[in-house]
Amino acid sequence: MKKKFCLVGVDQDFNDFLLENKKSYVGLFTKFKNKNYQHIKKKIGGENIEDWKKIKKKYNPQVFITIDDGKEREFLEKKIFKNNVKNLFIKNSFIEKTSQKLMSKKRGVLIQKFVKISSNVKINNGVKINIGCQIHHNSNIGKYSTLAPRSVILGNVKIGNYTYIGANSTIKQNIKIGNNCTVGAGSVVVKNVKDNQTVVGIPAKKIKRHKK
Repeated sequence: MKKKFCLVGVDQDFNDFLLENKKSYVGLFTKFKNKNYQHIKKKIGGENIEDWKKIKKKYNPQVFITIDDGKEREFLEKKIFKNNVKNLFIKNSFIEKTSQKLMSKKRGVLIQKFVKISSNVKINNGVKINIGCQIHHNSNIGKYSTLAPRSVILGNVKIGNYTYIGANSTIKQNIKIGNNCTVGAGSVVVKNVKDNQTVVGIPAKKIKRHKK
């Protein structure tokens, strides 16, 4: 990566990415310290809005928001980092050309290593797709949703906005999952999920309803 960039939040899965691109890395903005990032300490710009203003003025860098909470990603993008937030597609992932085209005008999409995205998949603004996920043809992932590692989304699935799909879960083809939902780790979803619900298990069943 040649253009200067910042990370917002700490995700251990980005450690290798930082090492590979440390010459372009100019800042880490997070609420907590992490010893695993000490090897790039000199490149850390800071942890407050004043540091961001200085870095923006000097470099006008790309910003990648790695936080899992979709609503927090949206807040940080709209209130602080704004047009500096860009897409990040890490190498060793495969994205069909039709899906790449659908994402071309989106912003804040993060796709990590070993992800496979089939044809005609629509991924909306601010979606985070973790390591090893699969998304099959003609699926639609709503804005600021998060797919945890190795989750599998089969064909023609529609996932709403701000929804969290847990690690190693599978969503059966043609399923619709609403907005602000949570699918527990390792679950298999075989029925539609309404807005604001949490489902877990094999097959996945509702356990509680979120406050709207």
